[in-house]
Amino acid sequence: MDTSISVVLSVVMGLIGIVDVSLRQTRPLVALSSRSQDIPIMDPDHGSGRSFEQDKPRLDRFAKEMKVNSSADAYIIAYAGLVSYKNEARIRLHCTWKYLITTHGISRSRLKLIDGGYSVEKEVQLFLVNPGDPKPTASPFVNREALRMTKAPKEPCGKKVRPTR
Repeated sequence: MDTSISVVLSVVMGLIGIVDVSLRQTRPLVALSSRSQDIPIMDPDHGSGRSFEQDKPRLDRFAKEMKVNSSADAYIIAYAGLVSYKNEARIRLHCTWKYLITTHGISRSRLKLIDGGYSVEKEVQLFLVNPGDPKPTASPFVNREALRMTKAPKEPCGKKVRPTR
């Protein structure tokens, strides 16, 4: 009985993931002049399932785009996955915020952080929004009762680098 319940749950969660992917409209990070005026620019790569360390090259590209478009604000929406640890989305937001500020010199006032709740996989969505454009909102679609909580990693933002003397 338990096996059949877990199989059904796995199939349902897979279908939810397929529906979610097909419903999301993404725009690549391109020159602002070529985009629709009513949709913020969104990085089409959500970083789904990646650790923070694995997601750094994507954050580097996003920071570069932020520097090109200095009038736009960054909206960062983080989601914890079906298998997650306590406050995973908030911790991932903090890691991203700190990385963009310390590594790339992005102003704190340009970073808008949103805890998106839960998704099938952990992910971080990155948006550039010009003044006056509509702001992105979170779309959690996994109920908290479906989660499996795990122990948080010792260093969720990656290994700390010790300064050399």
